[in-house]
Parts: sequence; structure tokens; C-alpha cells
Amino acid sequence: MAQSARSPRNALIAFWGAVVAVVAIGAGVLQYLGPPKSPPLPMPAIVHGAAVLPAAPAAPKQVAAKPATAMPATFKPAAPRPAAPGPAAAPSMSAMGTGSVLPAGMPVPPPSPLLLGPAVSNPTWQVPKIGPNGLAPMQAYAATVPGGAGPRVAILVAGMGDDDAQSQEALTMLPAPVSLGLTPYGAHVADVAALARASGHETILEIPMQARDPATENAGNEALVMAGPITVDQPMLDWSLAKVQGYAGVTDAIGASQGAGFMDNPNAKSWLLQEIADKGLFFIDARQTGTTAYAWNRTADVVIDPIGAPEQESAQLASLTAIAKAQGSALGILMIPTPNSVQMLQSWAQSLSTQGVTLVPVSALVLPPTAQPITAAANP
Repeated sequence: MAQSARSPRNALIAFWGAVVAVVAIGAGVLQYLGPPKSPPLPMPAIVHGAAVLPAAPAAPKQVAAKPATAMPATFKPAAPRPAAPGPAAAPSMSAMGTGSVLPAGMPVPPPSPLLLGPAVSNPTWQVPKIGPNGLAPMQAYAATVPGGAGPRVAILVAGMGDDDAQSQEALTMLPAPVSLGLTPYGAHVADVAALARASGHETILEIPMQARDPATENAGNEALVMAGPITVDQPMLDWSLAKVQGYAGVTDAIGASQGAGFMDNPNAKSWLLQEIADKGLFFIDARQTGTTAYAWNRTADVVIDPIGAPEQESAQLASLTAIAKAQGSALGILMIPTPNSVQMLQSWAQSLSTQGVTLVPVSALVLPPTAQPITAAANP
């Protein structure tokens, strides 16, 4: 009886002993084999002896950004290089002038910070620059143009701001379409410029330049030097440009000097005109040598020297009117605003309407780079 009860118990112990033995043997086998290995990566294919790597995963598709909306440009400065090619055909009257942005009869606005930037040679100096939307100083500070379909004539009175009394008298006597040249050497140039703009006069800065004969024609200590390097001339130019603000263009007419020596040098002339164009200004040439490249410009048809006899000045003004009638437009420059010259100029300006000629600001007669003066044939 006791033996029969012991038999099932022994069988159960033997069964679990076998299970434990199997598990132990399996664990030993697994320990010996180690963990399963990862499947091997595919080998690169071979094409004509060169390995072609598997293609990288495609990058997420990106939506192309919309291009920035270009600001409308009302003025595009001349390309600095290369020099413009030869003469173009004579433009029509509609091709002349920078185009004033002011309503008719409005005074010229004061200088805007948006049209000023630091000078190259001295960041504390403020010089002209092209502003937002391509607005250029030669447009923003251009005086409004009187109506009239007939011939047009403009005159620039240089030397303003030097003699305060003469400048004040000229401002009082001359009509608004007369443009005024500002000398950077003038002790009163800033005050004169402000009064000129408030009276509707357009202003043009005079740039001192070396004359052909410096011994007899002194252009001042800040004059551009014909043979000087840019490191010398750049500070001189920046100094002049920063002396006053709010002008539409520049000129080589300053006192009795016309900067002929500097402008006779092709390299010096090209450098200066590129600087002027980049700043959105036009150039008025008193040397009467023809049109220029790079910048909007106009060459004087008549240069009036007030030192001569009154009869001579009267004849020169009459000649200016005749040229305007023959060509459709004409530009004159009065080098110094002496009292007698200003009075004669006032009388002449008052007589123009009776002759069918309209007095306009200088900016209304400037031409694009390389364009030729308008002739009678081009404007019947």
C-alpha cells in the first residue's frame, strides 16, 4: 500500500526534472549561439564599373517662396560701366526733363532723410541717394514746370549763398522758374537754400573743380584735382555734396570757374558722372562741350559773364531766346548774381511770354545720358 502511493510521486518528480534539464540545455545553446544577426545591407549595384549608391530618401517637397514684389522705380540711374555708346537720335520734347513729382505751384520740399545717406569718405556726412521706390533727388527737388506748348528756356543763376545781400536780392526779384546754383563755399548757403525752396526755386549744387590754369583761376581748397587719385578726390566731392541738402543736380559752374581742367580728363570726368548718376542727380555742363554719358545732363547754350558791359549781357540774353525758338529749348547760365545782372535778368524773364517762350526750371530741360540737344528739325 505504501509502495503504491510512492510510485506516482516519483513519476511527477522525474517529469519536472526532465523539464528543467531541457530548459537548461536550451539556455546553454542560446548562450553559445549569441543574439540573432541583422540582415545584411544591400550591396551597391555596379554600372559600367562605377558604384551606384542607393538613392537617398526624397526630401520633403517645399513650396517655392514667392519672389519679393519689386518696388516701382520712377528713376533708373545710368549703368556705371561700360560707357554709353555714341550719340543717340534727337529726343522729342517729352523725353526731356526729370519730371517733378510736385503738384503745380507747390514750393520745393525741405530735404528728406529718405534721400540722404552716409558719405563714402566720412559716414558722418550726409549726401544724396536714391530713395524708396526709386525716387531720385533730381525728381523730388525739381521745381514744377509752368504750362505752355511753345519753346522753353531755362536759366541757372550761379554763386548763390556767397554774398548774402546779393543772394537775398536775387531771391526777391527772380521768378520761381529760375534755378539757383549754390556754392559750397558760401557762408549763408544753407539759409539761402531753404529760402529758395520755400519760394519755389529749384537749387543746383556747384562742385569746385580744378581749372585749366589754376594760377589764374582759383577753384578753392576743396576743388577736385584732375590728376589726383580717388582717395583724394572722393573726400573733396563728399565735402561739397554734404555742405547743403535738397538740391536736384550739380554743375561745374562756380563763380568765374568752370572746372575745365578737371573735366578735360576723360577718366576724372567719367568717375564724377558715375558718382552723380548713382546719387540720382543731374549734371549741368557750363563748359559748352556737348552732352555727357552716365548721368542725366544738359550743356549750357549761353554762359553770361556779368563782368562785361550791360549791352553784352543783354545781347547774350537775346541770343538765348533766339536759340530756344530755333531749337525748341535753350539753357543759359549767369555766373554771378550781381545786382545789375539780376535786374536785367528779371526784365528779360518778364518779356518772354510776349515772345511765346516759356521760362522753365533747369530740370525740365535735362536730357538722358548720351542724348543730343533737341534741334529745330526735331521740334518743328
